[in-house]
Amino acid sequence: MSIEETKGEERGGFGSDATWLLGCVAVTALAAFLRFYWLALKPFHHDEGVNGWFLTNLYRDGVYKYDPENYHGPTLYYISLAFTKLLGGLDTVTVRWSVAIWGVLIVVLALFLKRYIGRIGALTAAAMLALSPGMVFISRYFIHEIFFVFLSLAIVVSIVFFIERRKAGPFAIGWMALLLLVSFFPTTLNIASSLSSGVPDRFFYIAVVVFAVEVVLVGFVLRMLMVWRDGRPIYLLIASASAALFFATKETAFITLGTMLIAVFFVWLWRLLLAEKLVSGGKDELDDPELNWADVREALGSGIDLWLVLIASSLAFIYIFVLFFSSFFTYPEGVSKAFEAYAIWTKTGSRDHTDNGLLAYLNWAMKVESPIVLLSAIGTAIAFFKARHRFAMFAGLWTLGLFLAYTIIPYKTPWLALSFILPACIIGGYAINELAGSMGSLGRIAAIVLAGASFAILGYQTYDVNFVDYDDERVPYVYAHTRREFLDMVADIERFAEVSGKGSETTVEVVSPDYWPLVWYLRDYPKAIFHGKFFDTSTAEMIIAKKGEQDAEAIRRYSANYAYYASYPLRPGVELMLLVRKDLAGPEGQEMYRIGAK
Repeated sequence: MSIEETKGEERGGFGSDATWLLGCVAVTALAAFLRFYWLALKPFHHDEGVNGWFLTNLYRDGVYKYDPENYHGPTLYYISLAFTKLLGGLDTVTVRWSVAIWGVLIVVLALFLKRYIGRIGALTAAAMLALSPGMVFISRYFIHEIFFVFLSLAIVVSIVFFIERRKAGPFAIGWMALLLLVSFFPTTLNIASSLSSGVPDRFFYIAVVVFAVEVVLVGFVLRMLMVWRDGRPIYLLIASASAALFFATKETAFITLGTMLIAVFFVWLWRLLLAEKLVSGGKDELDDPELNWADVREALGSGIDLWLVLIASSLAFIYIFVLFFSSFFTYPEGVSKAFEAYAIWTKTGSRDHTDNGLLAYLNWAMKVESPIVLLSAIGTAIAFFKARHRFAMFAGLWTLGLFLAYTIIPYKTPWLALSFILPACIIGGYAINELAGSMGSLGRIAAIVLAGASFAILGYQTYDVNFVDYDDERVPYVYAHTRREFLDMVADIERFAEVSGKGSETTVEVVSPDYWPLVWYLRDYPKAIFHGKFFDTSTAEMIIAKKGEQDAEAIRRYSANYAYYASYPLRPGVELMLLVRKDLAGPEGQEMYRIGAK
Protein backbone atom coordinates (compact mmCIF):
# COMPACT_ATOMS: atom_id res chain seq x y z
CA MET A 1 0.00 0.00 0.00
CA SER A 2 1.37 3.40 -0.93
CA ILE A 3 1.84 6.38 1.41
CA GLU A 4 -0.97 8.16 -0.41
CA GLU A 5 -3.30 5.25 0.23
CA THR A 6 -2.63 5.23 3.95
CA LYS A 7 -3.13 8.95 4.42
CA GLY A 8 -6.31 9.60 6.31
CA GLU A 9 -6.65 6.06 7.62
CA GLU A 10 -5.23 7.15 10.97
CA ARG A 11 -7.49 10.22 11.10
CA GLY A 12 -9.12 10.53 14.49
CA GLY A 13 -6.41 8.42 16.15
CA PHE A 14 -8.38 5.15 16.00
CA GLY A 15 -5.67 2.98 17.51
CA SER A 16 -3.82 0.14 15.84
CA ASP A 17 -4.72 -2.01 12.88
CA ALA A 18 -5.81 -4.71 15.33
CA THR A 19 -8.25 -2.30 16.99
CA TRP A 20 -9.57 -1.26 13.59
CA LEU A 21 -10.09 -4.88 12.53
CA LEU A 22 -11.78 -5.69 15.83
CA GLY A 23 -14.17 -2.78 15.27
CA CYS A 24 -14.90 -3.99 11.74
CA VAL A 25 -15.65 -7.52 12.95
CA ALA A 26 -17.91 -6.24 15.73
CA VAL A 27 -19.95 -4.00 13.43
CA THR A 28 -20.26 -6.72 10.78
CA ALA A 29 -21.32 -9.27 13.40
CA LEU A 30 -23.97 -6.86 14.71
CA ALA A 31 -25.28 -6.31 11.18
CA ALA A 32 -25.43 -10.05 10.54
CA PHE A 33 -27.24 -10.78 13.81
CA LEU A 34 -29.92 -8.13 13.23
CA ARG A 35 -30.53 -9.30 9.68
CA PHE A 36 -30.45 -13.09 10.09
CA TYR A 37 -31.96 -13.61 13.54
CA TRP A 38 -35.49 -15.09 13.48
CA LEU A 39 -36.14 -14.36 9.81
CA ALA A 40 -39.46 -16.22 9.86
CA LEU A 41 -40.90 -13.97 12.59
CA LYS A 42 -42.51 -11.52 10.21
CA PRO A 43 -45.11 -12.94 7.77
CA PHE A 44 -44.54 -12.29 4.09
CA HIS A 45 -45.68 -8.92 2.76
CA HIS A 46 -47.93 -9.25 -0.30
CA ASP A 47 -45.05 -8.01 -2.48
CA GLU A 48 -42.89 -10.79 -1.05
CA GLY A 49 -45.67 -13.23 -1.88
CA VAL A 50 -45.69 -12.15 -5.52
CA ASN A 51 -41.89 -12.38 -5.69
CA GLY A 52 -42.15 -15.81 -4.09
CA TRP A 53 -44.58 -16.90 -6.79
CA PHE A 54 -42.12 -15.90 -9.54
CA LEU A 55 -39.32 -17.69 -7.70
CA THR A 56 -41.42 -20.83 -7.21
CA ASN A 57 -42.07 -21.06 -10.95
CA LEU A 58 -38.38 -20.55 -11.70
CA TYR A 59 -37.31 -23.09 -9.08
CA ARG A 60 -39.76 -25.81 -10.10
CA ASP A 61 -40.21 -25.26 -13.82
CA GLY A 62 -37.03 -23.39 -14.74
CA VAL A 63 -39.15 -20.63 -16.25
CA TYR A 64 -38.94 -16.89 -15.71
CA LYS A 65 -39.93 -14.32 -18.32
CA TYR A 66 -39.36 -10.68 -17.57
CA ASP A 67 -42.54 -8.62 -17.79
CA PRO A 68 -42.15 -4.85 -17.18
CA GLU A 69 -45.70 -4.68 -15.81
CA ASN A 70 -44.88 -7.16 -13.05
CA TYR A 71 -42.86 -5.45 -10.35
CA HIS A 72 -39.13 -5.12 -11.08
CA GLY A 73 -36.14 -6.77 -12.71
CA PRO A 74 -34.93 -10.38 -12.79
CA THR A 75 -31.86 -10.29 -10.54
CA LEU A 76 -33.72 -11.05 -7.30
CA TYR A 77 -35.14 -14.30 -8.64
CA TYR A 78 -31.89 -15.68 -10.01
CA ILE A 79 -29.92 -14.77 -6.90
CA SER A 80 -32.60 -16.36 -4.73
CA LEU A 81 -32.66 -19.41 -7.00
CA ALA A 82 -28.98 -19.97 -6.25
CA PHE A 83 -29.60 -19.67 -2.50
CA THR A 84 -32.58 -22.03 -2.53
CA LYS A 85 -30.64 -24.62 -4.53
CA LEU A 86 -27.68 -24.39 -2.17
CA LEU A 87 -29.62 -24.20 1.10
CA GLY A 88 -32.18 -26.91 0.54
CA GLY A 89 -35.26 -25.61 -1.21
CA LEU A 90 -38.06 -23.07 -1.07
CA ASP A 91 -38.52 -21.75 2.43
CA THR A 92 -39.30 -18.38 4.01
CA VAL A 93 -35.96 -18.26 5.82
CA THR A 94 -33.97 -19.42 2.79
CA VAL A 95 -35.32 -16.82 0.39
CA ARG A 96 -34.90 -14.04 2.95
CA TRP A 97 -31.31 -15.17 3.42
CA SER A 98 -30.74 -14.27 -0.22
CA VAL A 99 -31.61 -10.66 0.62
CA ALA A 100 -30.19 -10.37 4.14
CA ILE A 101 -26.67 -11.19 2.94
CA TRP A 102 -26.63 -8.01 0.81
CA GLY A 103 -27.72 -5.99 3.83
CA VAL A 104 -24.62 -7.21 5.64
CA LEU A 105 -22.39 -6.56 2.63
CA ILE A 106 -23.59 -2.94 2.48
CA VAL A 107 -22.13 -2.52 5.97
CA VAL A 108 -18.89 -4.22 4.91
CA LEU A 109 -18.54 -2.00 1.82
CA ALA A 110 -18.90 1.13 3.94
CA LEU A 111 -15.76 0.10 5.83
CA PHE A 112 -13.77 0.37 2.60
CA LEU A 113 -14.38 4.13 2.65
CA LYS A 114 -11.92 4.77 5.50
CA ARG A 115 -9.56 6.48 3.05
CA TYR A 116 -12.20 9.15 2.36
CA ILE A 117 -14.16 9.59 5.59
CA GLY A 118 -11.56 8.33 8.09
CA ARG A 119 -11.44 5.22 10.22
CA ILE A 120 -13.80 6.63 12.82
CA GLY A 121 -16.03 7.87 10.01
CA ALA A 122 -16.12 4.50 8.26
CA LEU A 123 -16.87 2.61 11.47
CA THR A 124 -19.56 5.11 12.43
CA ALA A 125 -21.14 4.93 8.98
CA ALA A 126 -21.04 1.14 9.06
CA ALA A 127 -22.55 1.09 12.56
CA MET A 128 -25.41 3.39 11.51
CA LEU A 129 -26.05 1.22 8.46
CA ALA A 130 -26.00 -1.85 10.70
CA LEU A 131 -28.47 -0.27 13.16
CA SER A 132 -30.71 1.70 10.78
CA PRO A 133 -34.31 0.52 11.40
CA GLY A 134 -35.10 0.78 7.70
CA MET A 135 -31.96 -0.99 6.54
CA VAL A 136 -32.62 -3.85 8.95
CA PHE A 137 -36.36 -4.02 8.19
CA ILE A 138 -35.98 -4.20 4.43
CA SER A 139 -32.95 -6.52 4.68
CA ARG A 140 -35.42 -8.97 6.25
CA TYR A 141 -37.80 -8.56 3.29
CA PHE A 142 -37.80 -10.66 0.11
CA ILE A 143 -37.89 -7.68 -2.25
CA HIS A 144 -35.43 -6.02 -4.64
CA GLU A 145 -34.49 -2.97 -2.61
CA ILE A 146 -31.51 -4.11 -0.55
CA PHE A 147 -29.61 -5.60 -3.49
CA PHE A 148 -30.38 -2.39 -5.36
CA VAL A 149 -28.91 -0.26 -2.56
CA PHE A 150 -25.87 -2.56 -2.32
CA LEU A 151 -25.21 -2.11 -6.04
CA SER A 152 -25.35 1.68 -5.76
CA LEU A 153 -22.57 1.56 -3.16
CA ALA A 154 -20.64 -1.07 -5.13
CA ILE A 155 -20.62 1.24 -8.17
CA VAL A 156 -19.32 4.18 -6.12
CA VAL A 157 -16.62 2.18 -4.31
CA SER A 158 -15.47 0.50 -7.53
CA ILE A 159 -15.11 3.78 -9.42
CA VAL A 160 -13.32 5.50 -6.53
CA PHE A 161 -10.91 2.58 -6.19
CA PHE A 162 -10.31 2.55 -9.95
CA ILE A 163 -9.29 6.21 -9.82
CA GLU A 164 -7.26 6.02 -6.62
CA ARG A 165 -5.69 2.57 -6.55
CA ARG A 166 -2.94 1.06 -8.66
CA LYS A 167 -3.57 -2.63 -8.02
CA ALA A 168 -6.68 -4.75 -7.56
CA GLY A 169 -7.23 -6.03 -4.02
CA PRO A 170 -8.43 -9.50 -2.97
CA PHE A 171 -12.06 -8.47 -2.50
CA ALA A 172 -12.18 -6.96 -5.99
CA ILE A 173 -10.65 -10.11 -7.45
CA GLY A 174 -13.17 -12.28 -5.60
CA TRP A 175 -16.16 -10.20 -6.77
CA MET A 176 -14.81 -10.26 -10.33
CA ALA A 177 -14.44 -14.05 -10.15
CA LEU A 178 -18.07 -14.37 -9.03
CA LEU A 179 -19.27 -12.15 -11.88
CA LEU A 180 -17.29 -14.21 -14.39
CA LEU A 181 -18.70 -17.48 -13.05
CA VAL A 182 -22.23 -16.09 -13.30
CA SER A 183 -21.52 -14.95 -16.85
CA PHE A 184 -20.29 -18.40 -17.88
CA PHE A 185 -22.98 -20.33 -16.02
CA PRO A 186 -25.47 -20.42 -18.95
CA THR A 187 -22.81 -22.25 -20.95
CA THR A 188 -22.61 -24.86 -18.20
CA LEU A 189 -26.35 -25.45 -18.36
CA ASN A 190 -26.51 -25.51 -22.16
CA ILE A 191 -23.64 -27.98 -22.58
CA ALA A 192 -24.92 -30.23 -19.79
CA SER A 193 -28.42 -30.17 -21.26
CA SER A 194 -27.27 -31.05 -24.78
CA LEU A 195 -25.03 -33.93 -23.61
CA SER A 196 -27.27 -35.45 -20.95
CA SER A 197 -30.14 -36.47 -23.27
CA GLY A 198 -32.65 -35.63 -20.56
CA VAL A 199 -31.21 -38.01 -17.94
CA PRO A 200 -31.15 -36.07 -14.60
CA ASP A 201 -28.16 -37.86 -13.03
CA ARG A 202 -26.13 -37.52 -16.19
CA PHE A 203 -27.02 -33.83 -16.37
CA PHE A 204 -25.72 -33.27 -12.84
CA TYR A 205 -22.36 -34.96 -13.39
CA ILE A 206 -21.79 -33.30 -16.76
CA ALA A 207 -22.70 -29.92 -15.28
CA VAL A 208 -20.16 -30.43 -12.46
CA VAL A 209 -17.40 -31.30 -14.94
CA VAL A 210 -18.20 -28.39 -17.25
CA PHE A 211 -18.42 -26.00 -14.31
CA ALA A 212 -15.01 -27.19 -13.07
CA VAL A 213 -13.55 -26.46 -16.50
CA GLU A 214 -15.11 -23.00 -16.42
CA VAL A 215 -13.61 -22.35 -12.98
CA VAL A 216 -10.20 -23.06 -14.50
CA LEU A 217 -10.97 -20.72 -17.41
CA VAL A 218 -12.06 -18.00 -14.99
CA GLY A 219 -8.74 -18.44 -13.23
CA PHE A 220 -6.91 -17.86 -16.50
CA VAL A 221 -9.01 -14.77 -17.27
CA LEU A 222 -8.27 -13.34 -13.82
CA ARG A 223 -4.55 -13.97 -14.28
CA MET A 224 -4.63 -12.05 -17.56
CA LEU A 225 -6.54 -9.21 -15.91
CA MET A 226 -4.01 -9.07 -13.08
CA VAL A 227 -1.15 -8.82 -15.57
CA TRP A 228 -2.96 -5.95 -17.31
CA ARG A 229 -1.83 -2.88 -15.32
CA ASP A 230 -1.74 -4.91 -12.08
CA GLY A 231 -5.44 -5.57 -12.33
CA ARG A 232 -6.48 -1.94 -11.99
CA PRO A 233 -9.10 -2.21 -14.80
CA ILE A 234 -10.87 -4.85 -12.69
CA TYR A 235 -12.42 -2.04 -10.65
CA LEU A 236 -13.94 -0.41 -13.72
CA LEU A 237 -15.20 -3.77 -14.99
CA ILE A 238 -16.84 -4.35 -11.62
CA ALA A 239 -18.44 -0.90 -11.74
CA SER A 240 -19.74 -1.59 -15.25
CA ALA A 241 -21.12 -5.02 -14.35
CA SER A 242 -22.66 -3.61 -11.16
CA ALA A 243 -24.34 -0.86 -13.19
CA ALA A 244 -25.84 -3.51 -15.50
CA LEU A 245 -27.12 -5.44 -12.47
CA PHE A 246 -28.41 -2.13 -11.10
CA PHE A 247 -30.64 -1.63 -14.13
CA ALA A 248 -31.61 -5.31 -14.07
CA THR A 249 -32.81 -4.93 -10.49
CA LYS A 250 -35.03 -1.83 -10.61
CA GLU A 251 -35.97 0.67 -13.27
CA THR A 252 -35.27 3.53 -10.84
CA ALA A 253 -31.53 2.97 -11.37
CA PHE A 254 -31.42 5.97 -13.69
CA ILE A 255 -32.55 8.25 -10.84
CA THR A 256 -29.67 7.21 -8.60
CA LEU A 257 -27.03 7.33 -11.34
CA GLY A 258 -28.33 10.66 -12.61
CA THR A 259 -28.20 12.08 -9.09
CA MET A 260 -24.62 10.89 -8.69
CA LEU A 261 -23.53 12.61 -11.91
CA ILE A 262 -25.22 15.85 -10.85
CA ALA A 263 -23.50 15.58 -7.45
CA VAL A 264 -20.10 15.21 -9.14
CA PHE A 265 -20.75 18.34 -11.22
CA PHE A 266 -21.73 20.45 -8.22
CA VAL A 267 -18.71 19.28 -6.23
CA TRP A 268 -16.50 20.49 -9.10
CA LEU A 269 -18.43 23.78 -9.31
CA TRP A 270 -18.26 24.45 -5.55
CA ARG A 271 -14.53 23.85 -5.42
CA LEU A 272 -14.05 26.04 -8.49
CA LEU A 273 -15.86 28.90 -6.78
CA LEU A 274 -13.70 28.51 -3.67
CA ALA A 275 -10.39 27.99 -5.48
CA GLU A 276 -8.60 30.80 -3.62
CA LYS A 277 -9.54 29.42 -0.22
CA LEU A 278 -8.28 25.98 -1.19
CA VAL A 279 -4.93 27.34 -2.36
CA SER A 280 -4.38 29.24 0.89
CA GLY A 281 -5.65 26.47 3.17
CA GLY A 282 -3.40 23.92 4.84
CA LYS A 283 -3.10 20.24 4.04
CA ASP A 284 -5.62 17.82 5.49
CA GLU A 285 -5.23 14.07 6.00
CA LEU A 286 -8.54 13.40 4.26
CA ASP A 287 -7.74 15.47 1.19
CA ASP A 288 -8.44 13.24 -1.80
CA PRO A 289 -6.48 14.77 -4.69
CA GLU A 290 -6.84 11.60 -6.76
CA LEU A 291 -10.57 12.22 -7.19
CA ASN A 292 -10.34 14.72 -10.02
CA TRP A 293 -10.62 14.62 -13.79
CA ALA A 294 -6.86 14.51 -14.35
CA ASP A 295 -6.57 11.34 -12.30
CA VAL A 296 -9.67 9.82 -13.90
CA ARG A 297 -8.01 10.35 -17.25
CA GLU A 298 -4.76 8.85 -15.98
CA ALA A 299 -6.62 5.81 -14.60
CA LEU A 300 -8.26 5.18 -17.97
CA GLY A 301 -4.85 5.05 -19.61
CA SER A 302 -3.92 6.07 -23.12
CA GLY A 303 -3.59 4.54 -26.56
CA ILE A 304 -4.55 0.88 -26.79
CA ASP A 305 -5.07 0.66 -23.01
CA LEU A 306 -7.75 3.34 -23.16
CA TRP A 307 -9.62 1.59 -25.95
CA LEU A 308 -9.34 -1.80 -24.27
CA VAL A 309 -10.69 -0.44 -20.97
CA LEU A 310 -13.63 1.28 -22.66
CA ILE A 311 -14.48 -1.69 -24.88
CA ALA A 312 -14.16 -4.24 -22.06
CA SER A 313 -16.33 -2.15 -19.72
CA SER A 314 -18.98 -1.62 -22.39
CA LEU A 315 -19.07 -5.32 -23.25
CA ALA A 316 -19.33 -6.24 -19.57
CA PHE A 317 -22.34 -3.93 -19.16
CA ILE A 318 -24.08 -5.18 -22.30
CA TYR A 319 -23.43 -8.85 -21.58
CA ILE A 320 -24.72 -8.76 -17.98
CA PHE A 321 -27.71 -6.64 -19.00
CA VAL A 322 -28.70 -9.03 -21.79
CA LEU A 323 -27.89 -12.12 -19.69
CA PHE A 324 -30.44 -11.30 -17.00
CA PHE A 325 -33.19 -9.66 -19.04
CA SER A 326 -33.10 -12.53 -21.55
CA SER A 327 -33.45 -15.01 -18.66
CA PHE A 328 -29.99 -16.40 -19.37
CA PHE A 329 -30.54 -16.38 -23.13
CA THR A 330 -33.85 -18.29 -23.00
CA TYR A 331 -36.20 -15.32 -23.53
CA PRO A 332 -34.73 -12.75 -25.96
CA GLU A 333 -37.91 -10.64 -25.88
CA GLY A 334 -37.02 -9.66 -22.33
CA VAL A 335 -34.24 -7.37 -23.55
CA SER A 336 -36.58 -5.14 -25.55
CA LYS A 337 -39.15 -5.24 -22.75
CA ALA A 338 -36.51 -3.84 -20.38
CA PHE A 339 -36.85 -0.52 -22.20
CA GLU A 340 -40.65 -0.63 -22.08
CA ALA A 341 -40.44 -0.56 -18.28
CA TYR A 342 -39.66 3.15 -18.26
CA ALA A 343 -42.85 4.09 -20.08
CA ILE A 344 -44.82 1.97 -17.63
CA TRP A 345 -42.95 3.45 -14.67
CA THR A 346 -43.86 7.01 -15.69
CA LYS A 347 -47.51 6.00 -15.29
CA THR A 348 -47.26 4.00 -12.06
CA GLY A 349 -44.92 6.61 -10.58
CA SER A 350 -47.44 9.40 -10.98
CA ARG A 351 -49.51 8.57 -7.88
CA ASP A 352 -48.75 8.57 -4.17
CA HIS A 353 -50.05 5.18 -3.03
CA THR A 354 -49.33 5.97 0.62
CA ASP A 355 -51.22 9.29 0.61
CA ASN A 356 -48.64 10.75 2.99
CA GLY A 357 -48.00 13.95 1.05
CA LEU A 358 -44.97 15.74 -0.32
CA LEU A 359 -42.90 15.51 2.87
CA ALA A 360 -43.57 11.82 3.49
CA TYR A 361 -39.91 10.81 3.41
CA LEU A 362 -38.85 13.58 5.77
CA ASN A 363 -41.64 12.70 8.21
CA TRP A 364 -40.82 8.99 8.07
CA ALA A 365 -37.09 9.58 8.49
CA MET A 366 -37.54 11.94 11.43
CA LYS A 367 -39.78 9.40 13.14
CA VAL A 368 -37.39 6.42 13.03
CA GLU A 369 -34.06 7.57 11.50
CA SER A 370 -33.66 11.01 13.12
CA PRO A 371 -30.02 10.54 14.25
CA ILE A 372 -29.02 9.75 10.67
CA VAL A 373 -30.87 12.82 9.38
CA LEU A 374 -29.18 15.06 11.96
CA LEU A 375 -25.65 13.72 11.42
CA SER A 376 -25.99 13.79 7.63
CA ALA A 377 -26.94 17.48 7.81
CA ILE A 378 -23.94 18.22 10.06
CA GLY A 379 -21.60 16.24 7.84
CA THR A 380 -22.78 17.95 4.66
CA ALA A 381 -22.35 21.38 6.27
CA ILE A 382 -18.80 20.54 7.39
CA ALA A 383 -17.87 19.11 3.99
CA PHE A 384 -19.04 22.17 2.08
CA PHE A 385 -17.57 24.59 4.59
CA LYS A 386 -14.17 22.95 4.23
CA ALA A 387 -14.71 22.45 0.49
CA ARG A 388 -11.70 20.15 0.23
CA HIS A 389 -12.97 16.61 0.84
CA ARG A 390 -14.48 15.77 -2.53
CA PHE A 391 -15.90 12.41 -1.54
CA ALA A 392 -17.66 13.80 1.54
CA MET A 393 -19.16 16.61 -0.54
CA PHE A 394 -20.27 14.04 -3.09
CA ALA A 395 -21.91 11.90 -0.38
CA GLY A 396 -23.76 14.94 0.98
CA LEU A 397 -25.10 15.86 -2.45
CA TRP A 398 -25.89 12.22 -3.21
CA THR A 399 -28.07 12.19 -0.08
CA LEU A 400 -29.74 15.53 -0.75
CA GLY A 401 -30.25 14.85 -4.46
CA LEU A 402 -31.99 11.52 -3.97
CA PHE A 403 -34.09 12.89 -1.12
CA LEU A 404 -35.29 15.75 -3.34
CA ALA A 405 -35.84 13.46 -6.34
CA TYR A 406 -37.99 10.99 -4.42
CA THR A 407 -39.78 13.83 -2.63
CA ILE A 408 -40.77 15.39 -5.95
CA ILE A 409 -41.86 12.08 -7.52
CA PRO A 410 -45.50 11.43 -6.48
CA TYR A 411 -45.04 7.65 -6.07
CA LYS A 412 -43.85 6.94 -2.54
CA THR A 413 -43.10 3.76 -0.63
CA PRO A 414 -41.01 3.59 2.55
CA TRP A 415 -38.31 1.34 1.13
CA LEU A 416 -37.38 3.88 -1.55
CA ALA A 417 -35.95 5.98 1.29
CA LEU A 418 -33.09 3.49 1.67
CA SER A 419 -31.48 4.89 -1.47
CA PHE A 420 -30.72 8.13 0.37
CA ILE A 421 -30.40 6.64 3.87
CA LEU A 422 -27.28 4.88 2.56
CA PRO A 423 -25.29 8.03 1.66
CA ALA A 424 -26.80 9.80 4.69
CA CYS A 425 -25.07 7.24 6.92
CA ILE A 426 -21.80 7.78 5.03
CA ILE A 427 -21.83 11.56 5.37
CA GLY A 428 -23.05 11.14 8.97
CA GLY A 429 -20.00 9.01 9.70
CA TYR A 430 -17.83 11.72 8.17
CA ALA A 431 -19.42 14.24 10.57
CA ILE A 432 -18.38 12.18 13.61
CA ASN A 433 -14.89 11.73 12.17
CA GLU A 434 -14.43 15.48 11.66
CA LEU A 435 -15.78 16.37 15.09
CA ALA A 436 -13.50 13.82 16.72
CA GLY A 437 -10.38 14.61 14.76
CA SER A 438 -10.20 18.28 13.94
CA MET A 439 -12.09 20.31 16.54
CA GLY A 440 -10.17 19.75 19.78
CA SER A 441 -11.42 18.25 23.03
CA LEU A 442 -14.88 19.81 22.71
CA GLY A 443 -15.20 18.25 19.27
CA ARG A 444 -14.22 14.84 20.62
CA ILE A 445 -16.76 15.13 23.43
CA ALA A 446 -19.45 16.17 20.94
CA ALA A 447 -18.53 13.24 18.68
CA ILE A 448 -18.77 10.74 21.54
CA VAL A 449 -22.09 12.12 22.76
CA LEU A 450 -23.63 12.31 19.28
CA ALA A 451 -22.40 8.87 18.23
CA GLY A 452 -23.43 7.25 21.51
CA ALA A 453 -26.89 8.84 21.48
CA SER A 454 -27.35 7.95 17.81
CA PHE A 455 -26.45 4.30 18.34
CA ALA A 456 -28.73 4.06 21.37
CA ILE A 457 -31.71 5.62 19.58
CA LEU A 458 -31.20 3.62 16.40
CA GLY A 459 -30.71 0.42 18.40
CA TYR A 460 -33.97 0.89 20.28
CA GLN A 461 -35.88 1.85 17.12
CA THR A 462 -34.48 -1.16 15.28
CA TYR A 463 -35.53 -3.52 18.06
CA ASP A 464 -39.03 -2.03 18.16
CA VAL A 465 -39.59 -1.87 14.39
CA ASN A 466 -38.17 -5.29 13.57
CA PHE A 467 -39.05 -7.46 16.55
CA VAL A 468 -42.05 -5.86 18.29
CA ASP A 469 -44.16 -3.59 16.06
CA TYR A 470 -43.22 -5.15 12.71
CA ASP A 471 -46.88 -5.25 11.59
CA ASP A 472 -48.05 -1.98 13.18
CA GLU A 473 -49.27 0.33 10.44
CA ARG A 474 -48.25 3.38 12.47
CA VAL A 475 -44.58 2.49 11.96
CA PRO A 476 -43.25 4.17 8.78
CA TYR A 477 -41.58 1.12 7.21
CA VAL A 478 -44.64 -1.05 7.85
CA TYR A 479 -46.47 -0.40 4.60
CA ALA A 480 -49.72 -2.40 4.18
CA HIS A 481 -47.95 -5.28 5.87
CA THR A 482 -49.48 -8.67 6.57
CA ARG A 483 -50.65 -8.98 10.18
CA ARG A 484 -49.01 -11.56 12.42
CA GLU A 485 -52.36 -13.32 12.98
CA PHE A 486 -52.24 -14.37 9.33
CA LEU A 487 -49.71 -17.04 10.33
CA ASP A 488 -52.35 -18.46 12.70
CA MET A 489 -54.60 -19.02 9.69
CA VAL A 490 -51.79 -20.79 7.84
CA ALA A 491 -51.24 -23.02 10.88
CA ASP A 492 -54.97 -23.81 11.07
CA ILE A 493 -55.07 -24.69 7.36
CA GLU A 494 -52.13 -27.05 7.85
CA ARG A 495 -53.80 -28.61 10.90
CA PHE A 496 -57.09 -29.28 9.12
CA ALA A 497 -55.16 -30.62 6.13
CA GLU A 498 -53.62 -33.22 8.45
CA VAL A 499 -57.02 -33.97 10.03
CA SER A 500 -58.44 -34.66 6.57
CA GLY A 501 -55.79 -37.32 5.99
CA LYS A 502 -54.82 -35.76 2.66
CA GLY A 503 -52.03 -33.52 3.85
CA SER A 504 -50.73 -31.32 1.06
CA GLU A 505 -53.28 -32.88 -1.33
CA THR A 506 -56.06 -31.10 0.54
CA THR A 507 -58.30 -28.92 -1.60
CA VAL A 508 -58.46 -25.26 -0.57
CA GLU A 509 -60.73 -22.95 -2.57
CA VAL A 510 -59.75 -19.29 -2.13
CA VAL A 511 -62.68 -17.11 -3.18
CA SER A 512 -61.50 -13.88 -1.54
CA PRO A 513 -60.29 -11.26 -4.05
CA ASP A 514 -57.51 -10.40 -1.56
CA TYR A 515 -55.22 -13.26 -0.68
CA TRP A 516 -51.53 -12.41 -1.19
CA PRO A 517 -49.18 -13.66 0.29
CA LEU A 518 -51.22 -16.84 0.87
CA VAL A 519 -50.01 -18.18 -2.50
CA TRP A 520 -46.52 -18.47 -1.04
CA TYR A 521 -47.64 -20.26 2.11
CA LEU A 522 -49.75 -22.76 0.13
CA ARG A 523 -47.09 -23.34 -2.55
CA ASP A 524 -46.90 -27.03 -1.61
CA TYR A 525 -50.66 -27.50 -1.93
CA PRO A 526 -51.28 -28.26 -5.62
CA LYS A 527 -55.05 -28.25 -5.03
CA ALA A 528 -55.10 -24.78 -3.49
CA ILE A 529 -56.99 -22.79 -6.11
CA PHE A 530 -57.01 -19.00 -6.03
CA HIS A 531 -60.24 -18.01 -7.77
CA GLY A 532 -60.50 -14.48 -6.41
CA LYS A 533 -64.28 -14.75 -6.74
CA PHE A 534 -67.08 -17.06 -5.63
CA PHE A 535 -66.89 -20.66 -6.76
CA ASP A 536 -69.49 -23.33 -6.04
CA THR A 537 -68.12 -26.35 -4.21
CA SER A 538 -69.26 -28.87 -1.65
CA THR A 539 -66.26 -31.20 -1.61
CA ALA A 540 -63.27 -28.94 -0.92
CA GLU A 541 -61.93 -29.39 2.58
CA MET A 542 -61.59 -25.63 3.15
CA ILE A 543 -62.75 -22.32 1.69
CA ILE A 544 -61.18 -18.93 2.36
CA ALA A 545 -63.44 -15.91 1.89
CA LYS A 546 -63.25 -12.20 2.65
CA LYS A 547 -64.86 -11.20 5.92
CA GLY A 548 -67.52 -8.50 5.66
CA GLU A 549 -67.66 -8.02 1.92
CA GLN A 550 -68.51 -11.67 1.17
CA ASP A 551 -70.46 -12.63 4.32
CA ALA A 552 -73.97 -12.81 2.88
CA GLU A 553 -73.06 -14.66 -0.30
CA ALA A 554 -70.78 -17.06 1.57
CA ILE A 555 -73.65 -17.96 3.92
CA ARG A 556 -76.00 -18.52 0.98
CA ARG A 557 -73.58 -20.70 -0.98
CA TYR A 558 -71.71 -22.67 1.66
CA SER A 559 -73.75 -22.90 4.90
CA ALA A 560 -75.17 -26.33 4.03
CA ASN A 561 -71.80 -28.06 3.93
CA TYR A 562 -69.33 -25.78 5.71
CA ALA A 563 -68.80 -24.42 9.19
CA TYR A 564 -67.29 -21.10 10.10
CA TYR A 565 -64.03 -21.62 11.99
CA ALA A 566 -62.38 -18.22 12.52
CA SER A 567 -61.50 -14.82 11.07
CA TYR A 568 -57.97 -13.47 10.65
CA PRO A 569 -56.72 -10.00 9.75
CA LEU A 570 -54.71 -10.06 6.53
CA ARG A 571 -53.64 -6.42 6.43
CA PRO A 572 -55.27 -3.11 7.39
CA GLY A 573 -58.86 -3.10 6.13
CA VAL A 574 -58.83 -6.73 4.96
CA GLU A 575 -59.94 -9.73 7.02
CA LEU A 576 -60.18 -13.34 5.86
CA MET A 577 -62.40 -16.10 7.21
CA LEU A 578 -61.73 -19.82 7.16
CA LEU A 579 -64.63 -22.13 6.32
CA VAL A 580 -64.09 -25.82 7.01
CA ARG A 581 -66.18 -28.73 5.76
CA LYS A 582 -68.49 -29.76 8.61
CA ASP A 583 -67.21 -33.33 8.88
CA LEU A 584 -63.69 -31.96 9.48
CA ALA A 585 -64.55 -28.95 11.62
CA GLY A 586 -66.24 -30.98 14.35
CA PRO A 587 -67.24 -29.09 17.51
CA GLU A 588 -64.72 -26.33 16.73
CA GLY A 589 -66.84 -25.18 13.80
CA GLN A 590 -69.78 -22.80 14.14
CA GLU A 591 -72.87 -22.39 12.03
CA MET A 592 -72.23 -19.86 9.31
CA TYR A 593 -75.06 -17.58 10.34
CA ARG A 594 -72.76 -16.63 13.22
CA ILE A 595 -70.41 -14.89 10.76
CA GLY A 596 -72.29 -11.62 11.00
CA ALA A 597 -71.87 -11.61 14.77
CA LYS A 598 -68.10 -11.93 14.62
